[in-house]
Amino acid sequence: MMIGDGAKRHTVSDGHVLPRLASEKVVVASTSPSAINIEEEFEADIMQNINRSSNTPISVHRVMFGPEGWADLPRGLLHSIIVLLGSTRDLLAFIATCPSWYAAFMSIKSTLGELFPPVIFRNCADQTSSAGSHIGNTWELIDPVYPSTPLCRLTPPSILDKMAVVKCSYGHVIFCYDRSLVIMDVLTGTTVAAPSFPLSQLCYRTFISPEASPDSYLFVNSPHCLYAWRVGSPSWLHCDFLNAHLIKEMVSFKGRVIMRMRQKLYTVHLAPQFHVEVLRVDCRYYMDPYVLSGNLVACEDTLLLLGRNWEAFSIDFSTEPAKYVSVEEGGLKKWAFFFGEKRTGQPRLLMNPERMGLRGGLVYQLDENARVFSYPVDGNQNEELEPEPCFATINAYLARNPTSFAAWV
Repeated sequence: MMIGDGAKRHTVSDGHVLPRLASEKVVVASTSPSAINIEEEFEADIMQNINRSSNTPISVHRVMFGPEGWADLPRGLLHSIIVLLGSTRDLLAFIATCPSWYAAFMSIKSTLGELFPPVIFRNCADQTSSAGSHIGNTWELIDPVYPSTPLCRLTPPSILDKMAVVKCSYGHVIFCYDRSLVIMDVLTGTTVAAPSFPLSQLCYRTFISPEASPDSYLFVNSPHCLYAWRVGSPSWLHCDFLNAHLIKEMVSFKGRVIMRMRQKLYTVHLAPQFHVEVLRVDCRYYMDPYVLSGNLVACEDTLLLLGRNWEAFSIDFSTEPAKYVSVEEGGLKKWAFFFGEKRTGQPRLLMNPERMGLRGGLVYQLDENARVFSYPVDGNQNEELEPEPCFATINAYLARNPTSFAAWV
């Protein structure tokens, strides 16, 4: 299940209870039908978090829990409305309208990632409010077009104060401290804690929600073992995997989980038994090993390998073994790619970015100060980055309001 998928949100991990976001009540991860109660939880979890700040945009303040009849619109019609929305700001207003609209959004959430322009999720703990008071441990979603007016602000439970952010993945942020791991949905602020990790050595950590599966998974690896936690389950799955600490990326593609370790690809099988299998891909003699260390990116029905020396390949699964196929010049113009500072993990994608005033075939990357730079996706990322002109407003804002963590979501 997705975090914030309508399940009654109470999070318990290994005997430790996480306070609830807004009301400081406890929240328990559950997959049982009796836990589902959108009506009861909706207003507290969504409206209190979205309307927490006085900076919340007018479009959200105008949201009404009526009039009568709007809540009964067919879900198919609501889905048609969602895909026509033009911004994340409008999307937030939509899901805050009423419980049934929120439920309609959650039912197709995993399919919407490439339709809406990304926003920046950042920590603003070092800032002060307009009234001069310290904001504290607060996170905000920023629309790059209107950076001075956050889309929403989230104040997680105080237990996260001592935890470090390790990654943003598939719309969720992973917090970690020692053997404790907590996942937060960046759109709703819902948090859920995993059972205590069995080892003290945690290497790669990522969150994945396979498209064809109702379940979401948190993956963690130790030096020679891969672990997976299905959200809501009481324990970790694990399988032996030599040099698991060298895993660099994991992506969800057509219901499968595929990972890269050095120049090799692997398929992670979650059922009926958790195990890892080598994914055989034919490498052409001319392919530089440095290319094979590029980024795995799932774009619609295509799995791409973005090389690090001006090359990009798609992976053709119609043959046995699969094979790398060179992407023709201009073949990536359909998408814009949004990476964090280190260009690792699945980027945030935007399909047909021209409709949002952006350019296709470019990487929009955050630097260590969370400013936005751009370069061709099939270009050399080691060259000196140039500030992206169309993000001049957000770059100026972030220069005045530094942050300890920022990521595209």
